[in-house]
Amino acid sequence: MASVFKTMSQISIERATTTTPLNAQRSSVETIEQILASSPTEMEAVTKLNLLAKQLLRKDVQVALNYAQKARELAEKLQQKNLLAEAFVNTGNAYYNLARYDKALDHSYRALKLFDEVDIPISKAVAMQIIGCVNLHLGEHDQAYHYFTQAAEILDREGEQLAYSNALMNIGSVYFHKENYQESLSYYFKTLSIREANADRNGVSEVMANIGATYHSLGDSEEGIEWLKKSLDAAKAEENLSVQITTLINLGEVYAVVNRDYKAIDALLDSIALANNKAEYKQYLWAAYLNLANTYKKIEKYREALEAYEQYVQIKEKILGVEAERKVKTIELNQAIEKAKRDAEMELAQKKIKKLEDIVTMCAWSGKIQMDGKWVKIEQFLEKQFGIRVSHGISEEEAEKVFKQIEEENQGQTDKAE
Repeated sequence: MASVFKTMSQISIERATTTTPLNAQRSSVETIEQILASSPTEMEAVTKLNLLAKQLLRKDVQVALNYAQKARELAEKLQQKNLLAEAFVNTGNAYYNLARYDKALDHSYRALKLFDEVDIPISKAVAMQIIGCVNLHLGEHDQAYHYFTQAAEILDREGEQLAYSNALMNIGSVYFHKENYQESLSYYFKTLSIREANADRNGVSEVMANIGATYHSLGDSEEGIEWLKKSLDAAKAEENLSVQITTLINLGEVYAVVNRDYKAIDALLDSIALANNKAEYKQYLWAAYLNLANTYKKIEKYREALEAYEQYVQIKEKILGVEAERKVKTIELNQAIEKAKRDAEMELAQKKIKKLEDIVTMCAWSGKIQMDGKWVKIEQFLEKQFGIRVSHGISEEEAEKVFKQIEEENQGQTDKAE
């Protein structure tokens, strides 16, 4: 089965919300200190840090993470929930691109909690997609589908077509991993149509890679190779390293299947060379090394196969190992517990509201309450409905009225006697 790593590794919604591409090199990017010094207020500094964090995700993930973390720190200090929610999303997105899935999940859930209070639908959809992608990595396909479809509904409603295409691509990835390749292809072609209509060249190269891998999985490896080649050419033209890496990995696997073993090895070694350039690309290395080990073994280069396999084991354990999975599962469990508590509180509140709705009918003349089709005294109602037994007393205000009335009556009797 083809790898299709691209389908579960791209959270590229920022393309839909950034009108001007950021082509700056790292050396020309403002430092945090420069941003703070040039911003008239801390509020403006947080806004700028959040924007740059989003833009820099494709250029320098570590710098993006630093910006997002500083934005979070300032937003917490200013108690600005909307800015804090954005910072959590950007931090989660950066951690996802660095293959720190536990931290990506934690920050995305924090963002979702804030989005219950502040309405930023597009960023909410990003958080949902990050959570969906982590679940897809862990093989939790139904959970991933749940978050991807929710994100797609939000983005379609908001008219964010490029961002919507990312959600469609990720839904296609769920179907791919469930081996429903025809359904997967239908989502990929929908994605391709939207991206071509919006002249999104980077996005086109991404989805072409997925289409190629899916054709290979359907048994049409030659068609798969053609789509992967087109993807690679487009990614090179746009200098998109992440797409180049994952496309080369998929090409390597397909070439090996059709017995073009040395082409496979060349493609995989090229992908490893590119992935070693930056920390955020190293998450792809385990797949490249696994395919490389299998290909070397096939042509009886056993020493090279063993070396590649050892690299695969070390990298995969670091990224998707037992400890990483345990952390992710712990976060998921904590979120499930919190949700259950919130749901229970909501259910109790709704029951109380329903009770109150049932008891509001009171006779304006007698003060009786309608209960079960009968008019009863309020004392009876309280005892039956809430178990409250009523004793009687008199308030100071009413006592004063009574004493005044008695006094007036006594005065009247005195006047008559005279």
